[in-house]
Amino acid sequence: MLGLLKRFRDLLLVAALLVVPLAVFFAHAKRPTERSKLDRAVVSLTAPVERGVAWVVGSALEGWRGYVSLRGVRERAVELSRRVNELELGRLEMERLEKENDRLRKLLGFAEREGDLELVGARVVGVRLDPKGLQLVTVDRGADDGLQRMMPVVAPEGVVGRVHAVTRHTADVLLLVDRNSSVAARVERSRARANVRGLGDPYTCRLDYALRSDDLVEDDVLVTSGTDGVFPRGLPVGKVRNLKKQGQGLYQKADVAPAVDVTKLEEVLVVVGGGDRRADPEPEPAAPVPSAAQGAKPAAPVPSAAQAAKPAVPVPSAPQPAKPAAAAPSAPQPAKRAAPVPSAPQAANPASAAAGEVP
Repeated sequence: MLGLLKRFRDLLLVAALLVVPLAVFFAHAKRPTERSKLDRAVVSLTAPVERGVAWVVGSALEGWRGYVSLRGVRERAVELSRRVNELELGRLEMERLEKENDRLRKLLGFAEREGDLELVGARVVGVRLDPKGLQLVTVDRGADDGLQRMMPVVAPEGVVGRVHAVTRHTADVLLLVDRNSSVAARVERSRARANVRGLGDPYTCRLDYALRSDDLVEDDVLVTSGTDGVFPRGLPVGKVRNLKKQGQGLYQKADVAPAVDVTKLEEVLVVVGGGDRRADPEPEPAAPVPSAAQGAKPAAPVPSAAQAAKPAVPVPSAPQPAKPAAAAPSAPQPAKRAAPVPSAPQAANPASAAAGEVP
């Protein structure tokens, strides 16, 4: 028997290796209610082996994926992260350039619309919005670029302020919302005049000197009137807000929402010259229409016959041409000049001597 086993041990081993997996497979394939005692015994014996084999195989695969197959992944992750950061920075730069392009297009459009004004573009390089002090922005243009004090500063949306101080390469702009700023304005709809004064608040100004009789309503657009000698007429200033018409008093009270948001200024235009827009043109008086009686009256009197014969400039008579010769100094006149201190040559003059003998 032992010899038989030794003789067919290889065959028996192969058969066992084939039969045991099949038995285990069929035992696991059956439902728990359909398993026999043999099946349950096979499952109980093979379960620890299956768990051990599964753990060994799973650990090996995990180690392969974690250490062998991921070689160089960290370097690739760092490179991808760098590229993502570069693309994000490029996207932000593109958005910035797009917004800047839109702003510059608006400035160019404003310059084309206001072709009679000589404008100089400037970029805001400093902001000082002190509620208790001056409301200023600093631009990168100065005296070398033709800027002077009191020159108006505008944006495509409307009035920004005026030049307050100038150096060679920079200038300070006093904003419309500053307490020291006042702009002569008029209501675009009704042409009523008023003044817009700053309050130190970037979002609100005050409407001054608007008469009670003036036609003002909420959201009326205010434009420059050009009567302050600084701003050209017709530039947007703001809109009327919180209008209060009191029963007494000479003026109406209202706030003004500035047309330009001074907290977001980046580029402005300085008006250094241009057309004659400092004041609204006054209407020319109508020519008087002559009445029937006035129409019969000649424009100029007709001269009479005697007046027509009389020359406009008197003609000198015959004796008058001899008058210039009479204007020459006579003998007594030189004697008067020579009388005070006669010199020796004067005494030798016979005419002077003769004149001296006249009593």
